[in-house]
Amino acid sequence: MPIYEILTVQGTLTAEQRTTLAETITTIHAEETDAPADFIHVVFPELPSGHAFTAGRPSAPALIRGQVRAGRPPEVRVAIQQRINDAYAELTDAEPMSILVAILDVPAKWVMEAGRILPEPDKAEEQAWLAALHTQAAQPTA
Repeated sequence: MPIYEILTVQGTLTAEQRTTLAETITTIHAEETDAPADFIHVVFPELPSGHAFTAGRPSAPALIRGQVRAGRPPEVRVAIQQRINDAYAELTDAEPMSILVAILDVPAKWVMEAGRILPEPDKAEEQAWLAALHTQAAQPTA
């Protein structure tokens, strides 16, 4: 379920940097939450030049927003934010003031993936949800 958007001005990131960031963010989220990588989404919307402003002046910020299931401890959110911030800065040499990382909580019941409402971030509920997905996938379709 997690959706990470790295919003930048066109031309800020190369294809290689996007691939590296997608892999890195997937690893970070999976390590911090134990989420399966198959459910971690990373997208790179781009703004045309002249469509981003900071303090009323044209800018080229990196606005990184993660939407994750609510219910995890604050330390997990902070670890994800810090690790993503550091990875982006290291990969791009971006100025610290140009990077914003926000992690937003979304109630699990507000999200459907693979045709099923998400479970709460609880091991037992997640295992039951994954087992139901595997059972559903194994059934022939008409």
